[in-house]
Amino acid sequence: MMNVNRKCRKCEKSKVLEDFPFFSTSDAGRKTTCKQCSQELAATRRTLRAANPVPEAGACPICKTHTESWVLDHVHDTKEFRGYICNSCNLGLGKFHDDPEILKSALDYVSE
Repeated sequence: MMNVNRKCRKCEKSKVLEDFPFFSTSDAGRKTTCKQCSQELAATRRTLRAANPVPEAGACPICKTHTESWVLDHVHDTKEFRGYICNSCNLGLGKFHDDPEILKSALDYVSE
């Protein structure tokens, strides 16, 4: 059987597929970060959650939608805590790679 390699999006190292953990939901496949990077991210989140308790239900600071299910938001490079936002906004920021220039382009696009 041939080993399949994949490049980790965090450390950018090419590793065998088995070095990438599965998502916790069934049939979601494997993560795009290797086990080591996934463990480091989980440790960062635990540390940030311990220092920054989850707020009570309320409006997301980005979209203003009421949420009871907060997602921890942080700067991935510096590990700096930014706050808690709703899942939709967290996914949106992730899709735009937290890049202000891409977000500005998106704003210009929808404002035309």
